[in-house]
Amino acid sequence: MVTIRRRTHRSAALLAVLCLCSLATLTACGDGGDGGDASDTETTASTSETAPATGTPEEDTATPTESESETTEPDEETTETEDDTTDTTDTADEETESDDSSSSSDVPHGTWTGNARISVDFADPGCAASSQTYSLPATLIIDDPAGSESNGFHLSWASDSQSAAGAFGVTSALSGTDTTDGESVETGHWSLTDDGGGDISGSLTDTGGSQGLALNLVFVPKPLFPCSGYTPFAYSMAEGTTLEGTLTEDSASLTLSGTTSDGTRSFRVEWS
Repeated sequence: MVTIRRRTHRSAALLAVLCLCSLATLTACGDGGDGGDASDTETTASTSETAPATGTPEEDTATPTESESETTEPDEETTETEDDTTDTTDTADEETESDDSSSSSDVPHGTWTGNARISVDFADPGCAASSQTYSLPATLIIDDPAGSESNGFHLSWASDSQSAAGAFGVTSALSGTDTTDGESVETGHWSLTDDGGGDISGSLTDTGGSQGLALNLVFVPKPLFPCSGYTPFAYSMAEGTTLEGTLTEDSASLTLSGTTSDGTRSFRVEWS
């Protein structure tokens, strides 16, 4: 029993010491409350100091944007340089076209008259072959290209009479207005060249027959009845008919040879 009491006294002493320690701890905690306020203040200050640092990356981000705008400007200058090059090329092309269009033929322009000898060979189916020869005055006119004619000059050559046997007519191109609808009519019949020394040559490339504009004609006999009753008839010259000659200021000579479009007549016209 005595032993038990001694342990009880020791336990009471320990309890007393623990109470004192608890009071001391509470006092210290009360003092720590003031310290907590200071900690809050320091935290606020730390936050306010950190805010400017957050703005620094934004400024850094703006800097590359300015750099990109500076990079864009050389690209615009490059584009303008390319446009300038294109304009120069276009100008050069226009000058070349202008020079080409200004070129002219050396063939003298004017009007020449003379006498044409026309010979015609023909053979109708079932009829004997025959030939005829005619002599007619004719006139040659050389002028500037008609409308959009691609030749360096316009040639018009025909017998003075267009109703006599042996009559003929040659026109290098047609430029005019259709009286039925007022539309422009442009047809190139002949391809003509000259050597710059007065010699010319050409070939009939488009008869104009499909447009009803067959203006290159030769008036040679056609039978009204089988193998008889021949009368002058306007035959269209066939493509491939040729023309060659020499022109000077004072004289002219031409030779025309070919066949009719139906292939039944061949002709030759010599003029000087």
